[in-house]
Amino acid sequence: MSSAVSFFFTPFSITFAIKLHEMQGFEGYVGVRLWDGQMVNDLIFALLFALLLVFALVFHSNFRLFVKMVRDVFFIKNRLSLFENIDGNETVFRSFMIFQSLFLTSLILFLSSRIYGYIGDFNLGTNLAVIGLVFVILFALYLLKQILYSMLGAIFATDEQYSAWRMGYAAATGFWGVLLYLPVLWLAFIETQPRIPIIMFVFLYVFWRLIIIYKTICIFNIKGVAFLYIILYLCAQEILPLIFLYEGIFYLCNFIDGIAIWR
Repeated sequence: MSSAVSFFFTPFSITFAIKLHEMQGFEGYVGVRLWDGQMVNDLIFALLFALLLVFALVFHSNFRLFVKMVRDVFFIKNRLSLFENIDGNETVFRSFMIFQSLFLTSLILFLSSRIYGYIGDFNLGTNLAVIGLVFVILFALYLLKQILYSMLGAIFATDEQYSAWRMGYAAATGFWGVLLYLPVLWLAFIETQPRIPIIMFVFLYVFWRLIIIYKTICIFNIKGVAFLYIILYLCAQEILPLIFLYEGIFYLCNFIDGIAIWR
């Protein structure tokens, strides 16, 4: 009799003990578990929201400078007008527009590398470090190109020509940065057809460089044999830095992916 009772109640006792242990460890509704890429998406959303907020403030306070920037993209000025005075802080506006272009390019390179598996889903600090490192590389390349441009302008051009070209370069860069919101938003929030925004980014980059080349030819009156110099300029200033940038970004992705401490 006792053996039968123990045989009957033993499984029940074990089940009851397990249920009691689960109830003691239950902490309420814990929600749906976040997938590995959710943190990256939240980070990109926060960065884009902050950038768009600052851009809206800059656009609101410097609307006439924005209109002037768009006008300078599509019209050629061989010299600056002494009577053109527009309200707004042109230095702050131009600096932010260039920063916006470089930062959005960093996000595009980061998101593209993540989509195609060159980098993984890291923690918050590592993702910020990767984006910041890509931005620093692009900013260093931008400063290097500006130094080379200033040297060439001081040697081969007048002050008026170089000032007009520099203003056209800044206008084209700022306008290009505004257009970069399209591929960035696609890569960040639309998970289908990632090739379309990447092709769009390449097209916008080529469009930006063609505008600068056209302005260079018109402002400096390049004719005849001088076209040989513009070809040399394109190879030295436009094509070769892109090769170095590609090699640097590729090495950076392999370096980050190969170190266990980043994971």
